Amino acid sequence: MDAEPTVPPEPLTIESDGLELAGLLYRPAGAPRGGLLVCHGAGSRKENHALMGEQAAAAGLAALTFDARGHGESPGVFGPDGWRDAAAAGEALLAASRAPWLAARGASMGACFLLLAARARPGLFRSLVLLCPADGASLLAGLDELESVVEPGSHLAEYRGRFDAAALRPFLRRLDLVEAARGMPRVLLAHARDDEAVPFAHSERLARVLAPPARFIALESGGHHGPGRSPEVAAATIEWVLEQAG
Repeated sequence: MDAEPTVPPEPLTIESDGLELAGLLYRPAGAPRGGLLVCHGAGSRKENHALMGEQAAAAGLAALTFDARGHGESPGVFGPDGWRDAAAAGEALLAASRAPWLAARGASMGACFLLLAARARPGLFRSLVLLCPADGASLLAGLDELESVVEPGSHLAEYRGRFDAAALRPFLRRLDLVEAARGMPRVLLAHARDDEAVPFAHSERLARVLAPPARFIALESGGHHGPGRSPEVAAATIEWVLEQAG
């Protein structure tokens, strides 16, 4: 597919639960074929997904990367209601770009809470791309690790993310992401077999409960960040969301 002309990304403010989240909107030069929301993982930020935004715009899609609450330039702390940020960002992307439909891609924690947003808001997302979607146990382990290496109030905590651990712990212990995914169609999964943070078997369980059409890309190596850095998965993301547009 030939790359379409694009324009420089522009800031976009997203209203979510009274918070003003920071976003970057990527557009093609002409009318967008659709929209792609990009959700980062725990401790990450919108700038880490700039390449996906640029590639989506080059394919004729309007794309939005954003800082979830408690991350990057966005205020607040991330807790069980973090899925609302994905829903609010998706609506903001549709309103700002006038794209005719919306798809979304999330990585790790972003994939987990994106799936929860899709379950809570049926019809908002035409299709999903989930990269190494984190289960509750993996997110709990990550929270433990963060608290063990980052002093409260440290500048590193601002960079790594701010979390409502007291609310997240019981929520993550109860979380059954496989049940949340059951019967969900139009989902592309990607996971590396040597992922050290989220078990590959978790995506295998998710894949078994999805409704068709669905696709599972199993990378032989690359670790936890492999799917997000993979040119193969990036190309498959664009191909998938365009195919599922109907």
